[in-house]
Formats: sequence, C-alpha cells, structure tokens
Amino acid sequence: MSSNKTTVRFMEPLSMICATPSEVRGMFVREVLQKNLANQCLPMIAHDSFPSHLSLEIGMTVDLDCRAMSQPEPEIYWVTPMGNKVMMDSLSDKYSLNSEGTLRISHIQVEDSGRYTCVAQNSEGADTRVTAIRVNGTLFDATQLIKIYIKHTESHSILVSWKINSNVMTSNLKWSSATMKIDNPDISYTARVPVDVHEYNLTHLQPGTEYEVCLTVSNIHPQTQRSCVNVTTKQATFTVEISEQGNNTELAAVMGTMFAVLSLASLGVYIAKRWKRKNYHHSLKKYMQKTSSIPLNELYPPLINLWEADSEKEKEGSSETKTSQVDTTRSYYMW
Repeated sequence: MSSNKTTVRFMEPLSMICATPSEVRGMFVREVLQKNLANQCLPMIAHDSFPSHLSLEIGMTVDLDCRAMSQPEPEIYWVTPMGNKVMMDSLSDKYSLNSEGTLRISHIQVEDSGRYTCVAQNSEGADTRVTAIRVNGTLFDATQLIKIYIKHTESHSILVSWKINSNVMTSNLKWSSATMKIDNPDISYTARVPVDVHEYNLTHLQPGTEYEVCLTVSNIHPQTQRSCVNVTTKQATFTVEISEQGNNTELAAVMGTMFAVLSLASLGVYIAKRWKRKNYHHSLKKYMQKTSSIPLNELYPPLINLWEADSEKEKEGSSETKTSQVDTTRSYYMW
C-alpha cells in the first residue's frame, strides 16, 4: 500500500495490529503506514561503485562492489551475462556474493566475458547498473545465442560444453580436423544433440591434431546461429607404452628360452634312455642267439625248484607227490 501510494480507509483501526516484521510487531497498522510514508525512498546505486568497463586476462579473479542507498535497506543481487541470478545463498565455484553486495568472479575465462548487472531493490522499487567485462579482448554480447568452449582434452577425445541463452528448437554439433579440412573439406563428422544436453564427448580423434568444433542452433523465431572453437588434442604418451611393451617382450623372451632349454634337456634324456635300452636289448638278444641254451643253474640256481607230478602215480590214485630236483643238465630255451 505504501509503494503504490494507495489511499486506505480503516474500518476498525484499533483491531488492525502488525504481526511482522518483528520491529513493528504489536503496533497499529495505521501508525506504521503513516510513519513509513515519510521515510521511504527508492534505491540508488552509487556511480563510483564499479567501473562500466573492465579488461581482464584469463585466470584472474575480480571483485565488483555494488553499493546502494535506500529506505528501507535494499536487497542486492547480480545477474550474469547468461541471465543467471547470483545471490548470497547461491552455490557456485565461479560466483560468490557477500552481504554488502560485492560479487567475486573466480578464475575468469573467455566464456565468462559479457555484461554483468547489479540490482538493488526494496519495497519502493529497484535500481540497476551494468559493467561490461572483456577477457583477453573478447566480449560476448548479451544477445548472443550460444557460447561453446572446451571442458576437457585428451589425446583421443575432447569434451565440449556450451551455454544456450534462448528457446532452442534444434542443435547440431559438427567437428573436423583443421589440417584435413584444408586438404579435403568434405571430411567432417556431425551429431544431432538433444536441446537439453549441453555437453558432448568427441572420441576416436588423432593425438596432437588441431580440430575445429562448431555448434549450430535454431530457435523458435526461427533464427540460426553458429559458434566455433579450435582445439588441439594432447600428444600420445608413447614412452610409457613402449616401456611396458618392452618389459613384456623381455619377459616373454626369457620364458620362451627357459621353455626351449627344458624341452631340449627332456628330449636329450629321453633319447639317451631309449638308446641305452635299445643297445641293452640288442646285446642281450645277440648273446642269446649265439648261445644255443642257458642252463638254469647258471641263470637262477638257488631258488628255482620245479615240481613234476608223477603221471603214472596220479593215474593209480596216489595222493602223494614227490619232488624232484631240476635236472640242470637239460637245457631250457628262452626263445
């Protein structure tokens, strides 16, 4: 009612008591309104709070002081070039705001360039002030549709990220080797990316090669805008791979040599045993062939006793058998 300068008629003024805020709790509403009408004023940001233009280098950290006077005390917040609202309770690694209205931008990058707006507001209204920040001479316009940048780079892959500040209908990502593009402009790769996806990983790339990555988006008007960035992949780490491959090769060579030596030794022992056995059998057979007979007493005389049954007595039914000594004068052939 105070900000709109509304004429209020209190039907029961003694029954209308303030509950909040705490400093006017228990007071009559009519008294509070009449008192505040004379003391309230719009916020006003001091012109010397921060410069209207800044030129920074990549990696710097900057503090932007925004001071305003008003009654009651104003609430101060900042708006980034992408339209994001930064307040004291905002959680961000890039932006932070203290209770006095100072915005800190940490480790600034090219994509952080643009126009930052300080807003001071109270119940009477609001005041704004803008500063334009260039990073390495680059200033992104607030009307720019997209911002693309490289988030991570490896030898065979590139992680691309972008910000879109419009109602996008379609988005297409295209990348190609800068050197191959000069020789053959037809060699390129394209991917249709969903509008709610703001990151894309480019894989199967060549190490140590410069690539051009472009993002094309179309909004609802329809309008088409294109943003490109050049990036070079990292060199491949051949030293570690060659070292590991060399160790594996040496180990394989040692194991192969040991296996070959053991195989040859085993084969030699086997051949020697076969040769010795063959010679032994050959000599024994040759000796037996020369000797027409071998008396059993020469071969194994102490233990050999043969029992011969008396066939004639068996026929007569005799139950007793007589043992007889082996006639060692007779010959028994082995073959």
